[in-house]
Amino acid sequence: MASRRVLKEREIISFLTQEDEIPDDGSDSEMEDHVSEDDIQSDTDDEYIDDVIDESLNTSTPPDDTSTSPNETSTSDDTSTPSENTIHDHRIVIPPHRVIRGKNNHVWSTSKGQSSRRTSAINIVRCSRGPSRMCRNIFEPLLCFELFITDEIIQELVQWTNVEMLKKRTDSMTSATFADTNPTEIKAFIGILTLSAAMKDNHLSTVELFDSSFTGSRYVAVMSRDRFDFIVRCLRMDDKTLRPARRQQDPFIPVRKVWDLFLAQCKMNYSPGSNVTIDEQLLGFRGRCPFRMYIPNKPTKYGIKIPMMNDSGTNYMINAMPYIGKATNTNGLPQGEYYLKELSRPIHGTNRNITCDNWFTSIPVSKSLLAEPYKLTIVGTVRSNKREIPEELKNTRSRPVGTSMFCFDGPLTLLSYKPKPSKMVYMLSSCDEGAVINPTTGKPEIIMFYNQTKGGVDTFDQMCSSMSCCRKSNRWPMTMFYGILNIAFINSYVIYTHNVLSKQEKPLNRREYMKRLSTELSKPWMRSRLEIPTLSRRLRENIENILPQTNQEASQEIEEEPPAKVRRYCNLCTTKKKRMSKMTCTKCKKTVCGEHKKDVCNNCL
Repeated sequence: MASRRVLKEREIISFLTQEDEIPDDGSDSEMEDHVSEDDIQSDTDDEYIDDVIDESLNTSTPPDDTSTSPNETSTSDDTSTPSENTIHDHRIVIPPHRVIRGKNNHVWSTSKGQSSRRTSAINIVRCSRGPSRMCRNIFEPLLCFELFITDEIIQELVQWTNVEMLKKRTDSMTSATFADTNPTEIKAFIGILTLSAAMKDNHLSTVELFDSSFTGSRYVAVMSRDRFDFIVRCLRMDDKTLRPARRQQDPFIPVRKVWDLFLAQCKMNYSPGSNVTIDEQLLGFRGRCPFRMYIPNKPTKYGIKIPMMNDSGTNYMINAMPYIGKATNTNGLPQGEYYLKELSRPIHGTNRNITCDNWFTSIPVSKSLLAEPYKLTIVGTVRSNKREIPEELKNTRSRPVGTSMFCFDGPLTLLSYKPKPSKMVYMLSSCDEGAVINPTTGKPEIIMFYNQTKGGVDTFDQMCSSMSCCRKSNRWPMTMFYGILNIAFINSYVIYTHNVLSKQEKPLNRREYMKRLSTELSKPWMRSRLEIPTLSRRLRENIENILPQTNQEASQEIEEEPPAKVRRYCNLCTTKKKRMSKMTCTKCKKTVCGEHKKDVCNNCL
């Protein structure tokens, strides 16, 4: 059973990552961003590990949580002492002293102690990856999406959007364009955003988006351009009258309630694998925002920073916290440690491993995570200015390129790897690992594992940007709303793919999934538009072409119960003639007389 579960997880991961894979251009170094954020002077020894390790972000070969995790190294020969396995390896440099110290007198041992070869409790993960029990039998895109954008969230949008519409509506705005909205219309509005993400039309202006000659009739069939613009202007997620009192304590208050409702669904609907990744996403925004960040190495440079925790294999977003600047109450902890412990709260006590960058990683944090109530291990890069790093591990001219140095402190393993003459990389692992070098690549196993599990958030960010519903906006809450939808698209697709593959069927690719989701979201609203008697004939035809089942249902009703022929006045004759007839037009169902009835052949018809 265990091997069958591993094969199923591999199949799910491979299918999820084969779509929308973006080739790596070598510019995914995001860990340097935190150096500028914390006002710490960067040096040549603290570059991002991707500049050293020539393995790009490869999502097609995710780690096998049941075989390659460092949490299981204690059961292999790698846990032996260095004298047994690695003393003859010329790529490992052993310091001359058995005990070395950092600048703060932190004691490290240059040899790994004896291991009992028995898997310790901290290395046993009893949870399997996949949707929660209540989400396993859902196979429709709309039902998967509604697991995250629930009716409660839709009702919040409807309630406060109608309040804003009432304020913006003037006496002259009497048409249906400026009427109050309802849950069906809000879902259709989200359907338009979903289709624009699938077709990559989110960058178009509304004039181009709703131009039938340019983008077809899909957008126009759902709602008019003026109505779409009015909803975008009025969309709100909170009570504006309460903002002044609450904003001093929480600048994120305009989106807080919807954000918390959404995150609760993300945590509840999915169980991650044994390896998770913690990193940050930057939502591009250049308007006014009290916690807007400038990160020069990001593609958008300016925006809202969202540290998040994702599953390393499927890239499912488990938890996220927006960075709100000085208003963040860290309870005296460093920001990196605070976000690491808060983001990992859903997996506390589960013995999972966290892969993160040097903003989160430190020796005290890794030790504290091993204890109760966390019981988590960590693998990540370490900044060169940490006082726990001994001088013996620093760069020297006499040290050959491509060599590694290890030191140990109980379950902690500190690695110093020299990829270039003037560069040094430091990595920390709390997985009780030994000094092991990969025989194929010549790099330490800690670096190999880090490269396999570091891309959970980076790949998720790439998937968001490849099919994004984000539109240009001057309001940061609207940007956050677009970001929530992008997360919901990917998380729902992960659950959909897992469930369909569990039936041994082939799921839709991501673009087709988004297109079907858009149609299902918009279908009830389009059907309600067909009931409008003043709807133009051209628009009615567009909607009927998109909803062919409407004509089929109507034809079935006609065959079952033929309507009784009643004499009525001809719609095309003048009122003076008062000519009556039982004949009707087959298309518009209007009464016509013999003078206005046209007989055509089959070819012309």
